[in-house]
Amino acid sequence: MIEPEPVNLRAAWRDLKQNRRPLVVLALSAVVLAVVEYLFLAGAFAKLFPVEARQYAPGVVYGNWANVPAGREAPWWGVLAPWAWWVGGVTLLWVVVPALVAKRMKFGLPDLGLRVKGVLPKLWIYGVLYLIVLVGVLWASTRENFTQMYPMLKPWYCEKWCWAVLLSWWALYALQFFAVEFFFRGFMLFTLEKDFGTAAIAVMIVPYCMIHFHKPLPEALGAIVAGVVLGWLALRTRSIWGGWLLHCAIAITMDVASLLKGDYGLPQQIWP
Repeated sequence: MIEPEPVNLRAAWRDLKQNRRPLVVLALSAVVLAVVEYLFLAGAFAKLFPVEARQYAPGVVYGNWANVPAGREAPWWGVLAPWAWWVGGVTLLWVVVPALVAKRMKFGLPDLGLRVKGVLPKLWIYGVLYLIVLVGVLWASTRENFTQMYPMLKPWYCEKWCWAVLLSWWALYALQFFAVEFFFRGFMLFTLEKDFGTAAIAVMIVPYCMIHFHKPLPEALGAIVAGVVLGWLALRTRSIWGGWLLHCAIAITMDVASLLKGDYGLPQQIWP
């Protein structure tokens, strides 16, 4: 029979010290995920900066450039502002802050999955995974809930839909995916591995699935499978770069497939 443990400040402090690494990692994870959710999603930009949003991204504020009041002008890059806000937030909170905390715990950047050497011989595996997921992407491009979701930056937000906007969006998108991979398959996975071993993948999967709750159900469920596979590969290769490349390739493919199914299609001009 297990006897009850004492309940006092000394016992609490002892338990905290014994488990300080997972407690710090998971508590920090909860905080930064909550801050991103409430302050740094693209939709928060117009609420936090209404004047700037109407000045630089009126097409986003009014839902369509056709609804923007006559005479209103904005720079071509202004439509990117809400997503630049989002990407800046996740870069700060999912890369910079975790890297500084990990450094205090004696983890260098190479220890958090930023090695290249281990993943290079295994890149073919990520290529095979891309071909497998491509089947799902092509199916998703036939579903209205996916084509309405992607790309997140809609062509009708722009005064002039052009490659300068789309390529700039993809650059921001790629940076966001680096933040995702660094935080979940880098910071969370490699720090928690010290305490949980391979089971750290299971711990990481829960919040990783939850950040997909804004998206269609098949994608949220697919994130569980993808997170397990990418987490295991990250542990084996000691690198997040393969997962980042795969994430970018799939996301851009989904954007292209959705655009080709829509009324606007790919841009017809390079510059506004």
